[in-house]
Amino acid sequence: MPDCANQPNHNHLKQQRAFTLVELVVAIAVFAIAMTSLIIAFNPATTGSANPILQTRAAELGQAYLEEIIGKRFDENNSVGSQTRCGDGTAPACTAQGSFGPDAGESRSRFDDVDDYDGLTEVPTNALGTTRTNYNSYQVSVTVTYAGGDLGLNASDAKRIDLLITGPNGGLYNFTAYRTNF
Repeated sequence: MPDCANQPNHNHLKQQRAFTLVELVVAIAVFAIAMTSLIIAFNPATTGSANPILQTRAAELGQAYLEEIIGKRFDENNSVGSQTRCGDGTAPACTAQGSFGPDAGESRSRFDDVDDYDGLTEVPTNALGTTRTNYNSYQVSVTVTYAGGDLGLNASDAKRIDLLITGPNGGLYNFTAYRTNF
């Protein structure tokens, strides 16, 4: 009589099953379609993800320029410290709007009043003319106009400073400030 304890029991063996080639091809196709759909769905988010960074840099740059400009005298004909205001009684008249821009011989590092910046277009630099690092792909343009009427004043009592920053992606960022003759 054979020894039953050493005989394999075929009832206890489980049948192993593998994926067929057709099932693998179908699974890969379904996975590819799903991944394509996800990539298409997330594409707008990834292409726009740099915009907040560019906007933040433009805002920082705009603030730096406006602080520099507003910190200057209102007009060439104002005394240093604005003890005498142009167009005020015996003081000389304020600079005519058509005469805005740098005075003869003035370079950016020597700008001393707000309207010297009118017409300035440059790759961002600081007040000394040194290029600002990390802003090489930006462009800054400044326009200065009399705009006292915007504030309920005489036209020549305030200057409007419009700053246009062009970002590396072509985005335009506008900043405006007023400097009054007080």
